[in-house]
Amino acid sequence: MSRILLLLTFTLIALIGIAVAAQTVTKDNFAEPIVEPKLNDYYLPGASLSLNMTIEPKTTDDAKLIDGRVYEFNTSLENPSMKVSVEYAGTGPVRIYQDSDYIKADVKDWEDGLSKIIVEVSGKVPAVNERIKKVTVIGIEIQDAESGAVSPVVINVVNKDLFSSYISQLEEKYNSLSSKTGELENKGVAVAEIRLKLNSAKTKLDDGKTYLSNENYGEANASLSGAEGFLNDAEKLIRTAEITLLSENAKDKLNTMFSKMTEFELLIQNLKSKGKSTLSYEVKLDEFKQDYSDFNSRISQANDYLAKGLYDDAETVLNDVISGINSKTEEIVNLIDELKPMVEKTPTPTPTPAEKETPQGPSIGERISEFSSGLSSWFSQNRDKILLYGGGLLVLVIVGFAGYRGLKVYMKKRKWDELK
Repeated sequence: MSRILLLLTFTLIALIGIAVAAQTVTKDNFAEPIVEPKLNDYYLPGASLSLNMTIEPKTTDDAKLIDGRVYEFNTSLENPSMKVSVEYAGTGPVRIYQDSDYIKADVKDWEDGLSKIIVEVSGKVPAVNERIKKVTVIGIEIQDAESGAVSPVVINVVNKDLFSSYISQLEEKYNSLSSKTGELENKGVAVAEIRLKLNSAKTKLDDGKTYLSNENYGEANASLSGAEGFLNDAEKLIRTAEITLLSENAKDKLNTMFSKMTEFELLIQNLKSKGKSTLSYEVKLDEFKQDYSDFNSRISQANDYLAKGLYDDAETVLNDVISGINSKTEEIVNLIDELKPMVEKTPTPTPTPAEKETPQGPSIGERISEFSSGLSSWFSQNRDKILLYGGGLLVLVIVGFAGYRGLKVYMKKRKWDELK
């Protein structure tokens, strides 16, 4: 019986120990870590760096809570050296751990708890593959603690070469977009909104270069990122305008195809009215009409892609449609050229006798026109004789006219006397 009680006692003690050790700690159980010396805003690769970090409990009660667990430390510095000192409260001992880039410190339970942990790190700042990237100088993992219970020590490392290449890329993109904007403007496209975006991008780009020269890397990065945003906005507007022009071009070519189809159909009807077989041409015409409908649908599809910002998809569809329209239009033109001589050489069927019209002589208007023309021709041919004998003829005309007037008066007077 005593053995059972003893076993239960040990088990209970073990469970209590486990329960205490398993209690989760948070950032509220730690004081704000002390980092010395004060960190710079930015570091360049290859720079030497040495610093100390002190971890302490927030209260005396917390001191007894944060011990009895494993603390792990690591660093991302190059050629590093690490030292961790664990000091227990009261008259407790000091335990020292040393290594290069990783230390696992088993912090034991102590009657008065934990006093402090001092972490010393030195090494070289590593190179980074981003313009600005955070590098962990002291990383911390604590057993049975929430993530970030003690914040790691991080620094901002700058890659100046990437800054320079980024600026070059932005300048190249700005120049390219400016050139495309000029081309659109020459085609009559409204580009005011595009130019506003480009002007804003240029301002941000210039500011970014100034910040970089003053080693204000954070502001430089923010400005250059802003420039990229404006350039992306301008690029979207340009792409929209380009695809819209391409769509209008496709519609114009489709209208040309329709016009040629109409001409082709009229030639078929003409040839058919002359009794010629046109079945093969009619079959081709039906195929062209189906092609026309398909092209029209695909243009609508491209416009839908454009509305959703799928510029490359829209451009691919439209280029394919334009190529197809050109091919079909050329085929129609060739068939038109083939039909025209056939229509011209094929005589119109002779109408039946009942359908023939009785020939008629010249109309009155035509006769008058012939008379006037003949009279004019006679005067032109006999102009010299008219001038030679014009004087005598004029006298005869006057005498004749006077005699006619006298006779008319006499006859009128005679008729009046008879009535009386």
